[in-house]
Amino acid sequence: MNSTTKEVIEKYLNFGGDRVFFEFTAFNKEIREAKRKVQYGTQEYRILEYIHNKIAPGIEQSKADTVLTVTILQYSLQDIEDAIEKEDGRLGKIPATKRKKPAAKKKAKTGIGKITDEGKAAYSSRVDQYWEEKEIKIVFRPDNRQLRTGAEIPKSYEYTEADFLKQHYQLRAIEFGNWVTSQRDRANYVAGLGIALFDLCQYIGFSPKQLALEKRLSVAFGARGRGSAVAHFEPSTFAINITRYRRPEKGTASDRTKLLIASGGMGSFAHEYGHALDYFGGTFIEHSRSGALSDGRSQRVKPNKALLKLNNAQGIMERLLHKIIWASDNKYSAYYQRLKKNKEATKYFFYRNELFARAFESYVHFKMQKKKYRNLFLAETKYDNGFYLTMAEMAKLEKDFDSLLQAIKKGL
Repeated sequence: MNSTTKEVIEKYLNFGGDRVFFEFTAFNKEIREAKRKVQYGTQEYRILEYIHNKIAPGIEQSKADTVLTVTILQYSLQDIEDAIEKEDGRLGKIPATKRKKPAAKKKAKTGIGKITDEGKAAYSSRVDQYWEEKEIKIVFRPDNRQLRTGAEIPKSYEYTEADFLKQHYQLRAIEFGNWVTSQRDRANYVAGLGIALFDLCQYIGFSPKQLALEKRLSVAFGARGRGSAVAHFEPSTFAINITRYRRPEKGTASDRTKLLIASGGMGSFAHEYGHALDYFGGTFIEHSRSGALSDGRSQRVKPNKALLKLNNAQGIMERLLHKIIWASDNKYSAYYQRLKKNKEATKYFFYRNELFARAFESYVHFKMQKKKYRNLFLAETKYDNGFYLTMAEMAKLEKDFDSLLQAIKKGL
């Protein structure tokens, strides 16, 4: 496989997110040029053709819409080849050089592919066949001390049932992507979510019916992946996506239990829920220009003096971030100094919404540590410790976070 093809594949796998017209046209041109360099009908050509067919519809659609949110459901070259193989099965495995062009199908808004699969997958799904197992073993259990220690969960709390969780917390939806199709994976992700939601309520003082922020929040597993991010929050849809585990190469022996625990978006839920709180407050309570109480993706370090004086959610957020960034009027906090000295800290880590989300993540950690609890699904450090507030630093901010959560609760 030549280097140009590899570059196109890598760009496609990281093409998820908000895209505009010129990005579609530029990438479309790159794909066409790459196709000219390989022999027609080969596997390499078919991979490029597959990518071309996924990206091309975005050109027309982005003319009408200023921004399109793109969802890429493949995570590796192997996933692309599997998708092509799946298409071969539907077409009777006709060789690529003789295949007739299939009838055009109605595209989703993004033109990239299917976002979710509804309902339960059969035990005979291709993913179950891949793993050669059909037993549904729940890894995420309240009594699994490897993953969770916390308050006792009532027996009436059906943490493995998606319908129960949607009703109990008034979630808008629980979604699954194309490759989270085995019964076991879905059951485990739902169980992990159920336990995480139960624990989160205890730590932030929300009732179950408040947690979904007026029925706006939905949770997706492997359905709305964006580049290499292990998880992300979509302000436009109020959806939290948790990336599924990375599937090993075929023929490689691997324990799926370990993959569920150690890869994908495990431990990211508190961080993404912090974003949800931020954008709910800035969109539906205070109506800030950025849509977020934190001022969104701004890298502003100087405080807004007018906001500092307000006794509402936006004012509390402004004072909270001021304390996170500054030790005094002319001196950065020890945390912010660590961040600035960190050679791995890209501009992403300095966005105000990310500063808040990581701080909220630390706040949840702090609340858990006070009771000597933990929940691997809910909050587990993903970066070097230098990116986070220490527990001693968080202790000084606990009351500020408590006040912010109370202000948001009042707005519900």
